[in-house]
Amino acid sequence: RAVARLYCIDDADHQQDPHEAIHRKPNCAMTKTDNAAKKVILVVEDLPFDAEFTLQALEKFEGRFDVDVARDGWDALVLMKQRHFDLILMDLKMPRMDGFETMILMRGYQLQHDVPLIILTNSDLDADRDRARQLGAADYVHKSADLAQYKAVLQATVEKHVRL
Repeated sequence: RAVARLYCIDDADHQQDPHEAIHRKPNCAMTKTDNAAKKVILVVEDLPFDAEFTLQALEKFEGRFDVDVARDGWDALVLMKQRHFDLILMDLKMPRMDGFETMILMRGYQLQHDVPLIILTNSDLDADRDRARQLGAADYVHKSADLAQYKAVLQATVEKHVRL
């Protein structure tokens, strides 16, 4: 079973400008053993249930990567400043900073600009899919209520974008 690092930022940081917060280190973490040879995937998801759903889908790749989990775009930007990721899986609809704003700031700061970013969302709107692609998303995966279907689609998408 994949164990993920969970990073978060102080609640005080919620009131700060993301341009300032991006330069701060996360102040709490649940960490897994680091292995520099492993690939690292960042999951950006505000809902614990959905984050767990995604981690279950990633279990197929157990032992071949580490996973960091950020609870929103704000925390993700801080992590992106701290380390390199091989793949980013990000929800679109999050409080504080959604996926669209996160992608705009990522590109503006040239953070992880060469890293495939896959959108994970419940949105079926063509406008969301089009905007995500315009902002640099490499792929778009709909979060299915059927775990088996979600696992299969997410696993195939991860394999398409990262050599694990």
